[in-house]
Amino acid sequence: MDKTSIELATKEIDEALDTVNSMENDLGKNSLSESNIKEQFIFLSKKVKELENILIEEGIL
Repeated sequence: MDKTSIELATKEIDEALDTVNSMENDLGKNSLSESNIKEQFIFLSKKVKELENILIEEGIL
């Protein structure tokens, strides 16, 4: 992988992990609404798909 792809993949992974951490914190506080859960899962799915595309472009997947 070239440096740009590694940086982009790292960014996508970090954003996905931040979303998971946020969801865990909200679940612990019981402060997640149905719309908030849906919004966070959509965002997380988008980040995973973007990461998958990077890995496919690099021939890793």
